Amino acid sequence: MRIVMTGATAGFGLYAAERLLDAGATLTIGARNPAALPPALAGRVTALPLDLDALANVRTFAAALGEGPIDVLILNAGLQLAKPAVSADGFERTFAVNHLAHYLLLRLLAPRLATGARVILTGSGTHDPVEKTPVTPPVHADAARLAHPETDPTAEKGVRQACFRAYSTSKLCNIMTAREAPRHLPGIDFLSFDPGYVPYTGLGRDNGRVIAALVSLILPRLMKRDRTSTIPRSGQFLADLAIDPRYAGARGDYWSVRSPSLERIEPSTLARDDDACARLWQDSARLVGL
Repeated sequence: MRIVMTGATAGFGLYAAERLLDAGATLTIGARNPAALPPALAGRVTALPLDLDALANVRTFAAALGEGPIDVLILNAGLQLAKPAVSADGFERTFAVNHLAHYLLLRLLAPRLATGARVILTGSGTHDPVEKTPVTPPVHADAARLAHPETDPTAEKGVRQACFRAYSTSKLCNIMTAREAPRHLPGIDFLSFDPGYVPYTGLGRDNGRVIAALVSLILPRLMKRDRTSTIPRSGQFLADLAIDPRYAGARGDYWSVRSPSLERIEPSTLARDDDACARLWQDSARLVGL
């Protein structure tokens, strides 16, 4: 089984990658620095350069994968910023890295996905206002305004709130992409995955080590008990979603950690808006040059 994965070098993504290798998978990963892999992956994976901050790098990575069929595509990498920033292509950086880069990678690799292949996009419960997480929830999925928040009249004014909303909205877009993709790519299984809140993953590294560590200590106390998880638990769930036959045939299903289990639930009202999902797909295509 050939698996291609982003977000495999840290946190629960690294744990999932180890479990997939233990299961006998052939794993190719994208990494900012392929020469400095975690010891658990060194010599066991094919690592190719990938910086999701620039769409040109995504295209280079896709081309470097070659023509062989891909059985599983795991789009797991993500970031959460401490202050607003712009990507190499001039888009709001969180939206660009978490959504646009993965959307482009999916579109580029679609012709190489084997019949019955499985695609998993990592989302987040923060996308749903009903969850009442400490993270500012989305208000829309308008790709043009998300790419250029200075044009968005609903944009948050505070720096922290703006960064939180950029993150939660990018995760909403991942979930909406998983729901829309089966309409365009029949014969492929699509799932989205909410890992719950997992401390010490490096997601908030942009805040600096001290703040990130404090957040990992404090935030779980603000979350519902069943919405917090651990690196091994969420990593194992991600590996299961990738290769367990129980998850075959998915058409945009949303799986969420409800500790200690993984449950298929309905995503937010906006994520279930078919017209909004279709618009996001089309608008994202224009933004990435397809």
